[in-house]
Amino acid sequence: MIFLVTEDQKFSQMMTGRLRKMGKGAMGISPSQNLRMHLRQTPPDIIILDGNGPHNDTIGILRDLKSAGYKGQTIVLGGGTSAPFVPEVSRFGAIQTAGGPLAVNRVMGAIRIAQEHLNMELCYSSANRQGESWS
Repeated sequence: MIFLVTEDQKFSQMMTGRLRKMGKGAMGISPSQNLRMHLRQTPPDIIILDGNGPHNDTIGILRDLKSAGYKGQTIVLGGGTSAPFVPEVSRFGAIQTAGGPLAVNRVMGAIRIAQEHLNMELCYSSANRQGESWS
């Protein structure tokens, strides 16, 4: 499951529609909706946060995710106005920052990277359960 948290409803509909056509579970969530409630109901593998919106508290959401022990991947979409918070975003574990304006192909590339990270973590944890070590 992929959550897309953005104020841009048109972009949200376009992205979730494209992801669903690819067979992926996707849900658009506006920043005014309760993200925590959605996390409890259906924990996503990937959360995409739109750092461009004036009402998005991206750093606050990242802080909450970290304190809640979120184990999935996080992607922060940021344009030119968000460049100063890129280092802080990385400290909270966001694996990819895609620039603005919001572009479907950039976001799809970031999702592919996030999925690769999830697959690597799954292989690593599986190997650890089997007593293997990575060299």
